[in-house]
Order: sequence, then structure tokens, then C-alpha cells
Amino acid sequence: VSHTHSGPELRVDKAVLYGIPDEQVEKSRIYREAFRQSLADAARKALADMVPVTLDFSSARAGFAMNRRLETDQGYVIAPNSSGPVDHQVPVLKITGQDDSIKALLFGYACHATVMDFYKISGDWPGFAQHEIEKRFPGCTAMFINGCSADQNPTPRRRLELAEHYGKSIANAVEAAILAQQEPVKGPLRVRLGEVTLRFENIPGLRELEEMRESGDKYDVRRANALLSELESKGSIRDTYPYLVQVVEFGDSLLLAALSGEVVVDYSLRLKKEISSRRVWVAGYSNDVMGYIPSRRVQEEGGYEGGGALRYSTLPGTWGADTEDLIIARIKELAGQADR
Repeated sequence: VSHTHSGPELRVDKAVLYGIPDEQVEKSRIYREAFRQSLADAARKALADMVPVTLDFSSARAGFAMNRRLETDQGYVIAPNSSGPVDHQVPVLKITGQDDSIKALLFGYACHATVMDFYKISGDWPGFAQHEIEKRFPGCTAMFINGCSADQNPTPRRRLELAEHYGKSIANAVEAAILAQQEPVKGPLRVRLGEVTLRFENIPGLRELEEMRESGDKYDVRRANALLSELESKGSIRDTYPYLVQVVEFGDSLLLAALSGEVVVDYSLRLKKEISSRRVWVAGYSNDVMGYIPSRRVQEEGGYEGGGALRYSTLPGTWGADTEDLIIARIKELAGQADR
């Protein structure tokens, strides 16, 4: 998903935390089901209308994403950090028909879609990028995959014209990638979905939850109520999470590693470094979005992505210290890299 902050909220647990009225939750449920059905319909139509195509991979760069974790005397805060880690690669998969026309362009970038974030329905900069790409390549369908952008913000932001500007910047990168030397992508296509059991730490007990409920802070109260309800209905609060990872291999030339949740950029940089036998494309926000997925570094530093965002979720505790290593190891196992 693009993770635009200017789209409908589809997660019921967020409705509880944000105090969204029941009638709005019902509207969201109806929209969610219609959206799921539209995805299934699109897949069925595609499977019924398959035609031979050729695939090519290349990449370029864009520079508007900036690390948003700034160290201060009060700890790490969300603010532009020009020296923090980033992943400015714009990977592009080109799908060409037998008549040499470009049928589709799949592109990615590691950056939050939060230019706007002011209660207007919009695809934000990824939507503007798709629009611009389809203008430049008539007949082409432009599709976007967000990267490991949990700690990456478009900078500057909060103005509509900036979202349009960044969309054109990505379109320029996509066009540059097409002009650059491309690598043919061939089969066989191998898709593997796996699960990693991640554990939670610092799970609050009954007394702590009751204190949170009486704190007067609306987010603590709502989170406490959700966890107390879980405790009452199930007899305990869950201490693990079934985290999904997926790999899509295009022969031996390209590996797409898809990670669940809001993943910090360290994962992308590490996977690209440690899987060096082929091109690696790393996506976040895939299959499930339950919260932030910090690296070991970010966990130790703390701040919003390192655990501070927990109060805005119904997750029971912080992730275990072995989270990064478990996820990376599972991706390598699925990709056949475990012993390399």
C-alpha cells in the first residue's frame, strides 16, 4: 500500500483508539469490503486476459525523502535529519507488450506519503507520480510500492504543490530509469509467503492498565480499555505476533522482499547489502500493517518509531530485541540465502 495519510481509515482498532463514531466505522467497513471485492475482481479480470509481455528492471534516484529521527537533549524527535540514513533508490519494473508499447510501470520509493495530511482525500505524492507517469507514457498503467519508509518523510511538506512537485520528481526518476541500461527479467517466478513469530516485551499488567484507564489521557485510556477487553475476553494478553514476510523471485535476477508493518529504512539497506547475488527491491506496508517495525538501532535509540508510537496502537508491548535479526533471517531463508 502507499500508506497515504489522506485516505480512508480501514482498521477497526484505530477507530477504537481515535474515538471514531460507530456510524463512521460502519461506513469504513462497507468501503473496506467493497475495496476488497474490487481487488479480487481486478485479479480475476487480469487472469482471464493474460498476454505475453517482457519485463525489464532498472533504477534511478530521487532526493526528497529525508530521515525524520533527530537526536535532541530530550531524545529522538520527529524532525528533519539530513545526516540520517535514507534509501533514495527508485526501482522500476517495466512491462512491455509484444507491440513494444509500455503496458505498465511498477515503481517504488522509501518515503512516507505525508505531504498533505490535512483531511483531504488524496493519493499524496505517489498518486501525483502515477498521474504524471501515465501522462508521459499514454496507455501505461503506473503502480506504486512503498519502501521501508517508517522513518522517512517528504521534506519540506504540508503544501499541495509540494505533493505535485514530488510526484513529478518521481516521474523524472522513472523516466531516467527507463533511459538507463535495463536488465531483462526472466522466470521462473517463485513466490513464497512466510511467518515470523515476534515476541512482545514490557506488556502492562492489570494494575498498570487500570492506572492508564484512570490517567485522563485519551490515548492511554482507549489503549487500556482495548487491552483490558482482550484480557477479560481471552483470559490473557497476547505476547507474540504472527509477522508476515514474502519474497517474489524473478529467476536469479531480481528479488522483491515484502515486509509487513511500517518498517524503518535500516531493513532495506541491510538486505541490499547482505543479499548481493542479485538485485534486491525491498517493500514495506505489505500484507499487514500493525505498527512500526524498528531495527535494533532504532529500538536502542527510542523515540516515536522505537516505541513511542505504541500508545497510539492496540499492540500490548514493545517488540523484542531480536526482532530485526528474526525478520532478516526469515527473508534470507525464503530467498534461499540462509547458508550463503
